[in-house]
Amino acid sequence: MRFDFDIEQIGGAYRAAVEPRDLVDPGIWTGAALHVDGAAGDDGNSGLGSQDGDFANAKRTIHAAFTAGNATGAAYRVLVKAGDYAEAAFTRNGNDEPNQPVAVIGWGGPLRYRAGPFDVVWSDAGGTYTATEGSVRRVFRCDLLTAEGHYTELSEAADVASCAAAQNTWVHDGTLLHVNVGGAPGAEDIAVIRSFHGARFMTHDKDFYLENVHCEGGISGALHFDAVAARNIVGVNCSFRYSAPSNPTALQDAARVRRTDGLVAFFDCDASGGAKDGWSFHEDGTAGMHVLLQDCSGWRNGFSTATSCNGFTSHDGVRAILLGGDFGLSRNGTEVHVIQSTETWAAGCRAVARDVDGTSVAFKCSNDALMWLQDCAGDAAGQAENYALQANAGTVFTRGFSALAGGVDLTSGGSVTPF
Repeated sequence: MRFDFDIEQIGGAYRAAVEPRDLVDPGIWTGAALHVDGAAGDDGNSGLGSQDGDFANAKRTIHAAFTAGNATGAAYRVLVKAGDYAEAAFTRNGNDEPNQPVAVIGWGGPLRYRAGPFDVVWSDAGGTYTATEGSVRRVFRCDLLTAEGHYTELSEAADVASCAAAQNTWVHDGTLLHVNVGGAPGAEDIAVIRSFHGARFMTHDKDFYLENVHCEGGISGALHFDAVAARNIVGVNCSFRYSAPSNPTALQDAARVRRTDGLVAFFDCDASGGAKDGWSFHEDGTAGMHVLLQDCSGWRNGFSTATSCNGFTSHDGVRAILLGGDFGLSRNGTEVHVIQSTETWAAGCRAVARDVDGTSVAFKCSNDALMWLQDCAGDAAGQAENYALQANAGTVFTRGFSALAGGVDLTSGGSVTPF
């Protein structure tokens, strides 16, 4: 389930000498290929083509392809024509999952899934614009991006009058969603995140590969693997963003993997705007999780009243390698936080902390955790206490670590030692 591979430093960047597709069951690449075309497909079609990329008999939804692939009783892949897939189109809101080793691949470009509509019809209500969208959890402007290239979130107002009085706010009133963005929004200008599941896999327990998959929203996370499993999970060029809680006490991470004994590897992937953490890895009683993130990122995680929000966090006995990547601007937490008896080597990573709870921490090692930081940079500022690195009972070893802003703090017997 895990693989030996070398780590190379090429031009100052750290890379794993591995081909991501080689990390999962090889039967995926020789099994059936089910095609999905959200615009021209039909779930009554077979989904099969004469070759990979033949969408003549494509299905319309991803979950229909899962059902057809499961019926083969063998590993398969789902080739999804680039485009937009909304609301229940992925797993039928968590009801239809694969049960074989599987790959989901955006074909010819990105597969964009949103737990909400991509096109919204707006009406002028005088002071606000309205749409008949129910079960709204979060609202973002797609036409106004953050410095990291993510959507800008609108603040929820107390009532319609408050929304009308404050630009970049929203409120749900009865059957209507009200927004105030200072003018008439275009049909694709607002991302309305509704109460649907994202890419949620609670029962699937075999190898899973994702490529060119971009998920927005999800009340259990934009990406969530939960089954007790001995398997590998691999993602390439994907993003998981804007997870939205079903209620304020059920805050979920952008990308969460639990209870997996095997290798969990992501390459050039982003987990940002999560209701709680960005990347979150837990053994939760199933030992053996090994994590590899290469050139991955996690920005602006933490929503509403959420606390202890991190760009990356690992728990229990997870072993992790972080190669390159940026994490930053989370709410009430730490950018890179390793906890309990985890072991983590981070090389060439940057963490930027600008917290709102009085303490900014870029890298943090807690409990009995071990952390090696090599050629990493911590930047923590803006609060009364600012730490580029904090050893909170944990043991940290450094080589070429740069504290760009903020100090190094030792607490509860923690230590920081060069190696």
